[in-house]
Amino acid sequence: MGKQAIQSGEILHASNERVKELEIVIKGSFIATSGSVTLEVPYGSIIGLYETPEEKYRFDYEAKEDSMVVSYSYHSEDNIRAILKGNPQITPLITNAAIYAVRVMFEKIAQHIEACRELADMLGIEEKQKYNLNIWRNDYFRAVAKMLPSKDIAFCTGTVLYAFEYLQELSPILAELIEKKSEYDLQLMSRDDLDIGEEAGGSDKEYTGEDDSGVDEEDIDDLVEKDDDQEDPSKEAAAAPGIKITGALQQIIDYAELDEARADTFKKLIEDFTNLSDKTSTEDNVRLMRRQISEIFFVTYEKAFMKALMDRDIPLVLKMFFYFGFVDEKLAGASNTGVLAKLAYSYEPDPEGNVVTAFEWLRMIYDGKVEPSKNEFDMEYPKYLKQRYDDGEIRQEEMKRLLNDRNAKVSFEIHNFMRLGSRMTYGRISSYVPVFTEESSPRPPATSITTYKAVHDSLNMIRGIDFSCFTRQIVFSNTDIGVTREFIDTEILPYIILMPNGGTRSALWQEISGAHRNTPGRMMMPIFLDKEVSSHVLRLAGEFRWEMCRREQGVHWNDVTVPSLTSMFCDYLQFYRKNHDLSPDLREKIKAQLQSARNSSKAVFVSDYMNYVVYESVGSLRLNKVSRDIIFRFCPFRKEIRDKLSKSSPAYQKPIERYDIKLAQKLRLMEIVYSKIEKAGAAVPSEIKQQRAFLDN
Repeated sequence: MGKQAIQSGEILHASNERVKELEIVIKGSFIATSGSVTLEVPYGSIIGLYETPEEKYRFDYEAKEDSMVVSYSYHSEDNIRAILKGNPQITPLITNAAIYAVRVMFEKIAQHIEACRELADMLGIEEKQKYNLNIWRNDYFRAVAKMLPSKDIAFCTGTVLYAFEYLQELSPILAELIEKKSEYDLQLMSRDDLDIGEEAGGSDKEYTGEDDSGVDEEDIDDLVEKDDDQEDPSKEAAAAPGIKITGALQQIIDYAELDEARADTFKKLIEDFTNLSDKTSTEDNVRLMRRQISEIFFVTYEKAFMKALMDRDIPLVLKMFFYFGFVDEKLAGASNTGVLAKLAYSYEPDPEGNVVTAFEWLRMIYDGKVEPSKNEFDMEYPKYLKQRYDDGEIRQEEMKRLLNDRNAKVSFEIHNFMRLGSRMTYGRISSYVPVFTEESSPRPPATSITTYKAVHDSLNMIRGIDFSCFTRQIVFSNTDIGVTREFIDTEILPYIILMPNGGTRSALWQEISGAHRNTPGRMMMPIFLDKEVSSHVLRLAGEFRWEMCRREQGVHWNDVTVPSLTSMFCDYLQFYRKNHDLSPDLREKIKAQLQSARNSSKAVFVSDYMNYVVYESVGSLRLNKVSRDIIFRFCPFRKEIRDKLSKSSPAYQKPIERYDIKLAQKLRLMEIVYSKIEKAGAAVPSEIKQQRAFLDN
């Protein structure tokens, strides 16, 4: 037995760890998550009632706030009985929490059964599976809840053990339903992808998962104020000296010091792939070839990167390999090879350090400036090592060594974030290959390359309209000058990592880094884009808005009793049919919008957000009243835009009036803070000045 303090946002147990302990929550609270399912674990709960000893955890357990637990060994039901016997003073509290756990679990199962039935109907599948939930037991616990609290320890002990027995029946059912719902979602997505391909006349270009926002790319680009000093990348490439590239693949192999067998295999694969007439073929032999190329590509990338760390003058061919995935001049085509060489030669890093190539990102990880990203199972690097230790793959000494091993961190990033990110941003998953080919770039490389200047111009466009998009609230305290607790809105721009490929999709990988909310998010974009940079960055901003709100709200992200962007938008989409502020025509449009977005509230929001930034900000109304009011409430326009709309657009007059009232209240509170500081005879801290300036936006 031992007490353990857990900070807010810290993971106590991760799924796939072995269940060896039970914990009583004696301070704070936790959330248990599995996929999209979240269960609250309040103060007084026993963490482990959902779990089976010696098996793997079904849920991740994360501290919702600064918390404390007392741990006990867990091998059987007898351990629960011993805990209750040893803690009679809190047994009634544990009983309440156990009954709450039954109620929440039962409700989640009922919701998932209904969701699976609806999805099965949409897919034309007959849902035959029946689940024996022993509903009478749930009714029994509802009746017992009315008899609590009770000081009868024997009664409480029996209730907890009976709840444990029932939860052991329900937990596997919920796990099965979560998996089934996920499978149905994938089937529905695959079916829709096929339908889209057929409607497009049999095009082999895959659907990328991005909804149709109806926003014209040129309209977005018109809002972007170009940097006067920004050069056209195609002109920069043309201005570089004439460079002829030959024998590129052999140079890369020699630099990476690949073993002979792997080198011969790589050369043969690239030669055969180059000679294919259809490199996007879905035939088994071509799919196998692309998969084998991918495996060797990332091994080569890692080896070459490690050597490049010590190289002050990296060869041009290797820069082309690191930045663009270039491996062979024949595969890329002579014209593209020349352009890539000039682009690599003239490449300039971002002075602000936010927009980086994959090579620069890996260098930042090696230098310890940032920690590795989460893997595909949403696990940070330390948790990944802990899982390997728990599974017996490594010893404790090895785990401690790897925790600070810079080479191991880089390897983890390459084989997780970079491998998956490159595949995601490529957009056409079934024909993905990481090496640059003549077909890789959707547009000519000289005009489609993503530059840091273009990204910053797009970010500045968004910040000039939605001024609080990338801000977080940081707590400031200085009791010496009378400031006990003040929230400061601080802007933290995300990292945007340019994947070494051409592609059609950008993605938000993490809204924060680690467990701290004052860290930059991580976004990824292909270095060669299918359309203007501004369109991709705007979509990413919408995704970031949504995911950051979910992160901040935790389990209440869709709880309308706790007003937030996500909870109110989800409520709006859930009950739009009964909303009297919407006409029948608008309801039909929302229905079509949901169908197009496959019932994804996030996708509908991102679409509306893009229209909000591009059109609504200039007075061209594209949203309905309900959507407009919600987005304006949580993503207000900058003051100059609000002033114009309050005079020119009746639709915005009332929302702006409400906003001005709340703003005036905040300004009055800020004046009080200033008065306290003046009375203390101190200088106004920069943080307070920063917040005052933020409120003037």
